[in-house]
Amino acid sequence: MTVTEFEHIVHRMRPKMMSVAYNFFHNDEDAEDAVQDVLLKMWKRDWNPDDDIMALATLATKNQCVSMIRKQRLRLHQSLDEATENSTADYDADRNLLADEKDMMIELAISTLTRSEQRIIRMKRDEALDAEEIAIITGIKVSSVRTMTSVARKKLIKIISKEI
Repeated sequence: MTVTEFEHIVHRMRPKMMSVAYNFFHNDEDAEDAVQDVLLKMWKRDWNPDDDIMALATLATKNQCVSMIRKQRLRLHQSLDEATENSTADYDADRNLLADEKDMMIELAISTLTRSEQRIIRMKRDEALDAEEIAIITGIKVSSVRTMTSVARKKLIKIISKEI
């Protein structure tokens, strides 16, 4: 097929192809893109004189529109997936940041306690020891360990509540 023959055929087919594409997208830009893609594919193809080029062009336009819509939906889903992953990552980062800030605040408050209170609170908090284990390690009576722990906690609550 020569360029002149192709231009003549395109001149007849283009309005029908644009109509089909416009019915899919309801905007001229996407419809024009679909028609241009189909025309480019048609130009590259060898045609038989017996082919119903109008019917093939209409069907090819419809298929191109479906393909473009699928690609748009895929991009939308990928964008949503990325946004969801990013928001989840942001949430986790915020949660980790708040936990770190809370730990720093508690550690700062602990540093204001007496040395013996600091030692007992850290054993209780960091090493997860109970009063009996702390008493054995420190050589302090169990009842004294419990009293010191209670007093230290009250001091910590008072200090932290002032900072908030």
